[in-house]
Amino acid sequence: MKNRYAVRFYKDGNIRYISHLDLLRLFKRTFKRAGIRLQYSQGFNPHPKMSFAQPLSLGYSSSSEYLEFETQNTYSTDVIAEKLNSLMPEGLGILSCEELPDKEKSLAAMTEAADYEITIPVDDSLEIENTDLLREYISQDQIKVMKRQKKSGRKIEINIKPLIYSISVDRRGNCIMLEAKLAAGSVSNLSPELVLTTFCEFTDISYDRATVAIKRKEIYFIK
Repeated sequence: MKNRYAVRFYKDGNIRYISHLDLLRLFKRTFKRAGIRLQYSQGFNPHPKMSFAQPLSLGYSSSSEYLEFETQNTYSTDVIAEKLNSLMPEGLGILSCEELPDKEKSLAAMTEAADYEITIPVDDSLEIENTDLLREYISQDQIKVMKRQKKSGRKIEINIKPLIYSISVDRRGNCIMLEAKLAAGSVSNLSPELVLTTFCEFTDISYDRATVAIKRKEIYFIK
């Protein structure tokens, strides 16, 4: 019987600029320091059985990320959470830990959607009507973008509207806040970057990408 677990954690502050692979290395070292013995794969180059439900893009923050892993020994979920949390660097924190069923699919395979919050700083003098902006944007028959295929490298035109499950917009001071539930996972996946660019192009809102903050708030799994 496998010892399968998942920890839910947040990622914020300057540590949001470390890469996906660096984050994996960080967790690997933290497990070792905590005395939690991970299960390793077999073969010429063994590696720990550990993976994220959905990789988080560089520069994004998150209030709800998931890491699943297997251990050689059985541990209390409270002990795992406590030991890891005591060793986490600033900007990372364990929110919870739970045991996963032995024969259940991986979290990556069960990921189907994710909530994002996109904060776009704008000029104070910009006059907008939130409900009109959103209604006009989402009422389009199609929202087309050019997307590069991973295998061929060619750019193809796709319609992202079916991948936007819900969306809302609000004006808070000198920022426009977009909150969207988007398709995520191995079957279909929509980057919030495409929502940001298509929304701002359609509504003629100018922005500096370096000042835009994107936060993943939750990941949803197939039940």
